[in-house]
Amino acid sequence: MLFETLRIKLVTERTGSVDDLLANPRICTAIRFLELRGRFLSSSMPRNDEEQLSLIQKFLPEMVGLRKVSISQVNLSKAFLDTFLGIAANIPLQIGLTWNIYPYSVIPIPHKPLQISHLHISATFRDPSREFYRLIFRASATTLTRLSIKSDRNGLIGLTDINLPFLRDLDLFIALENELSKTSAAAFLTTQTAIRKLVLRGRIFPLPPLPPNALPNLRELKASSEMVNRLVPGRPVKEIEVSSQGRDQDWFGEEVGQSTARVRMLRVHLDTAILATRMVNRMVTILPFLENLWLPVSDDVSGPFTRLSDLGSSFPSGIPQCCRNPHLTQVPQVPTRQSDSS
Repeated sequence: MLFETLRIKLVTERTGSVDDLLANPRICTAIRFLELRGRFLSSSMPRNDEEQLSLIQKFLPEMVGLRKVSISQVNLSKAFLDTFLGIAANIPLQIGLTWNIYPYSVIPIPHKPLQISHLHISATFRDPSREFYRLIFRASATTLTRLSIKSDRNGLIGLTDINLPFLRDLDLFIALENELSKTSAAAFLTTQTAIRKLVLRGRIFPLPPLPPNALPNLRELKASSEMVNRLVPGRPVKEIEVSSQGRDQDWFGEEVGQSTARVRMLRVHLDTAILATRMVNRMVTILPFLENLWLPVSDDVSGPFTRLSDLGSSFPSGIPQCCRNPHLTQVPQVPTRQSDSS
């Protein structure tokens, strides 16, 4: 049990210790989670990790119990990737790849498809990493069910033609805003018809309009108010989380009630003081089948019980309160938080 999780930092020279440790077959077979971590990599002068990776590469085939792998800020060698992808073809894996450098010539994946079920990617999505991810997506198309992408550049450009027919859960964060990144993200979403849970974060949203037949199986949505109002109508959304609505006091639109399924859960993250009786009544009027309503409440509520309409005009970051009532018709009362342990 001691070695079910093994984290190796490649920033220091520890050739002998790693070699001796992994030479123990009982340790190799016990490993379930392997993390390889380097340090910040400069694309102009990347660090050479090949020597240390070669030691780990020797013992990868012995890690028959491996289930999760995280590789971050490592200059990956072609030989290591070949061995690693060979393991992923034989063992179901959850993989995280964060800001690595990939070789320009990657030997094609073995004829067997990969068995990657969960994939987390943080990258710039430019060559050669884009070509590597294209290869990963195509080889994992029959097993990939959860995908998380974080990019600081043009995101999904070059990946929009890849269909992942079993992808159920997508978390998309793209920081760089330009028309190309927006267009490619919209095209990628349109291609993935099996998505049931969608999280949209970053600076590129809202996206260009999606076709009416896009995201036909969407059940859970977390996005800005504008994207929520755009994506809910005509889709079977049951759970909604509004990540931000800016300063628009009328952000909660009639569109939210145009889901083809009954909306059961609504979670709201307010960053301005617009929570009032009128707004809560509007929520439960438009969504009459709510069973779970999450709202932030001010920390400094005075008195044993205070109505939301009496909280004043300032709402600092507060405590989420969960109100369970399928036919909520009035503003809930909020108890005072008397201590951190209450």
